[in-house]
Amino acid sequence: MTRPRLYQAIIWVNILTLAVIFATFVYFGVDAPERATCVTRFIDFHAIWGTARIALDGQPILAFQRDVLEQAYSACEQVNMYWLYPAPMVPLVMPFGVLPFMVAFYTFLALSIAALALSMHPYLKGNNTALLAFVSAPAWLPAIVIGQFTLLWCAGLLAAIWAMRADRHIVAGCFIGLLTLKPTLGLLVPVILLADRRYVTIGAAIVTTLVLHVGAIALYGFDYLTAWIEASRTHGASLAENLAMLDAMGSVAVLAAKLGAPSDVALLANTGVLVGAAVILWVIWRQFGARSDGACAALCAAIPLSTPYLWHNDAAFSALAALFLYRAGLHKRHPGWWIVIALLWVGPGLTIWNSYTLRMDWISPPLIDPAILFLGFAVSVLLLRMPSPQPFERQEGV
Repeated sequence: MTRPRLYQAIIWVNILTLAVIFATFVYFGVDAPERATCVTRFIDFHAIWGTARIALDGQPILAFQRDVLEQAYSACEQVNMYWLYPAPMVPLVMPFGVLPFMVAFYTFLALSIAALALSMHPYLKGNNTALLAFVSAPAWLPAIVIGQFTLLWCAGLLAAIWAMRADRHIVAGCFIGLLTLKPTLGLLVPVILLADRRYVTIGAAIVTTLVLHVGAIALYGFDYLTAWIEASRTHGASLAENLAMLDAMGSVAVLAAKLGAPSDVALLANTGVLVGAAVILWVIWRQFGARSDGACAALCAAIPLSTPYLWHNDAAFSALAALFLYRAGLHKRHPGWWIVIALLWVGPGLTIWNSYTLRMDWISPPLIDPAILFLGFAVSVLLLRMPSPQPFERQEGV
């Protein structure tokens, strides 16, 4: 078997495996509200769908009340299901409330995967095998099975970087403004924009953000903003007190807490990672900028690594780091680098595979996710210090 056919065979086996895991999860784990009087398994899309139904009734602010939100999707009992998004997100999710739950769920996933594929396509033109591989990366699986916004956020980031490479500064700023709808993942974006002297993009991002939020406040009232801030503060304080018990989170703070550090020390450690990553990104983005695949790989690994609020689905950024390292030709320097790309490609998907196969306790987000992200960040920075030029970085606008 030739090497391209071997790669294609591996990819299709991976796709089949992901499909089986997803189908098993949906069939046994997700009960739609219309199937019975309540649901027995809770995924994040229940909160999204429930909020959409509440918003259609004209009272989106009630989505911050957990009992009201749970009643909207017919929950059996109180669980930790929250709506913690700013007002501009509400009109974007409202159409899903018109649809039956499972139809809305599959529609949301189809749109998310399509957006991801569309945003990846310019980076992998003429290489459909690689495009299929990165769109079907196991790293996306946690976000897919729970119906989260991770794929859309990553698609927006890829679109913004591509626009910056084409010097379409305002378009890039508009995409970055949209990313503020999930602000916990954007802590490092201002750093790289300032380092790369993207002042027009910064201005466009600020204007886009203001338009989104002022428009949403005009629709839903200032009380939505205060309710969102208060709900986020309460939720954040609750998580900070219980870091050691959060098995589905993969942040440095949770890892430190599980290793015995007090919550304040664990959060301080995560803050140290954030500051360190910001300094390193500033240096490399000042020198290499958005056109550098190595610099972009470092950013994609650092985004989830730096936030203390890292659920395992958001660690899927490791797949983007793998994409940029592949574009940079890391695998061509030595076959052993394929191992790094493969680990990033699998990313948090390893924990999902484990839950259906090996069932090994140590394969958990708090242990796996930080390790893989640290590896991706370190290799990305190392790649930028290697002497030979990176093949894609020499092409303007690519």
